[in-house]
Amino acid sequence: MLDLLEAYGFFGLQHGSAVLLGLLRSKILAATLGPFGVGIFSQANAFFTLLQGFFILGLGGSLTKMIAETRAREDYEGLNQTILTVLLAYGALGLLFVGLSTVFAEPLARFAFDSSAYFSYIIVVSLTAYAWLHYQEMLIIFRGLMQWREASLVAIVGNGINLLVMLICILLWEVWGAVLSLLLAQVVSFFLSFWLLVRSTAQRHQIRFWKAKPQWAILRSLLDFAGPLTVMNLLGTFLYLTIRSQIIRQLGAEANGLYQAAYSVSYAYMGFVNTAIWGYGIPKLSSLKENVGEVVHIQNNSLRLGWLTLVPFTIALLAGREIWIPLLFSSEFLSVAPLFIWQLMGDVIFFVRMNILVSMVPLEKMRNYFFEGVAYWILWTWFSVSLLSHWGIAAVIFGYFLINLIFLVFDLTVQSRANGFRLRQDNLQTMLKSIPLVALGYVIAQFVPTLLLRLALCSLVIIVLLVWLPSEGEKRNGIAYARQWLDKLLAPLQNKSQ
Repeated sequence: MLDLLEAYGFFGLQHGSAVLLGLLRSKILAATLGPFGVGIFSQANAFFTLLQGFFILGLGGSLTKMIAETRAREDYEGLNQTILTVLLAYGALGLLFVGLSTVFAEPLARFAFDSSAYFSYIIVVSLTAYAWLHYQEMLIIFRGLMQWREASLVAIVGNGINLLVMLICILLWEVWGAVLSLLLAQVVSFFLSFWLLVRSTAQRHQIRFWKAKPQWAILRSLLDFAGPLTVMNLLGTFLYLTIRSQIIRQLGAEANGLYQAAYSVSYAYMGFVNTAIWGYGIPKLSSLKENVGEVVHIQNNSLRLGWLTLVPFTIALLAGREIWIPLLFSSEFLSVAPLFIWQLMGDVIFFVRMNILVSMVPLEKMRNYFFEGVAYWILWTWFSVSLLSHWGIAAVIFGYFLINLIFLVFDLTVQSRANGFRLRQDNLQTMLKSIPLVALGYVIAQFVPTLLLRLALCSLVIIVLLVWLPSEGEKRNGIAYARQWLDKLLAPLQNKSQ
């Protein structure tokens, strides 16, 4: 459990730095470029996000799995061959995408910016995606080797570099500088991650991939996993864009903005949850795939830790919606507040499902995972689009909760047979005894009209949950872990004072 706490702690720092970067970047852009400049940069960044899916093509889960397996077998020759093969294959594929983006830069600029005059931005963004690909490969190697600290350190420093480079470039070249900063930040982050890999990790894990030879068998094995993940991710992106476009078409842009308020806050904290589950789960479970009992034990630990933290957090978030919605958006967005409970409960159910499904990739149950993912997106899209005209954006938010609830039943009854997952007895008891209290917390947070009374009652519920549910051993581990982190944070100050 302490290993899990440490990994989640590093992922939390990494995600927190990314959120802070996003807030600071938005403030800098708004203060220096104005609405027009922010609009141009946002389009460039949106195009960058689109290219990321094509450049990485399901590499995250598949390469992490293969590196973790070769490390567990202490097959260092296979480890180096895997790294080199992937770097060469995806590097060549990335160059192809850069070439296509350059050739079709003018029509792509008309598509993204409504003007071919921005064709140079398309070229810069495609090069940015290429540099980002190699940076992500370094992070994947760190995670596959279970070097959580190194992966998080590189990401946090990279976020800081991103902000500094952007500020300098904006002051020098304004909008063009903001777009150029995307490329420069990714290049610097890649060289930093490569330097750290060679300096601190290569000797420990005998990494000498520059001396290895590529193996086509490794590439074929990689594609067996990356292919289904790529198709599912691209389909999910397309269907989600379909839902958003239908909101605009049937309900108008204002309704889409209201939905964005509910989605963006959920995306902020669920981004950390997903990174923690998959960033820790894939390499850890891949290294233990021959020991299904230990795999299930780790899944239960992750589920328990998340349940004890995510549920109280969502109750607090729901209770204080009148505070944070105007702060993050404006008071006009408070009209979506009554629907937010379904988004939060859907997030909790989604979290439970991900802890059940995370072993599908390491245990090579790709068919089960692929078909469930495809069915999930198709059903949610169908439900949302069909009922938009009757329920408004409630169809999308409630549909998210309902579809996840349906698939949770499916995962507990059908998918658990495929991957051997069983809910541990202590987890089952914890969930059963916490459900009435959790339900009470959600009811209070949703229906008590007075803000101060609601916050007081929900605080009481959260305190009872945090005191009553964890075992004595978990409380001791949590205190010990908190002290360990505090000592690490205070060590530089203590040394300086001495």
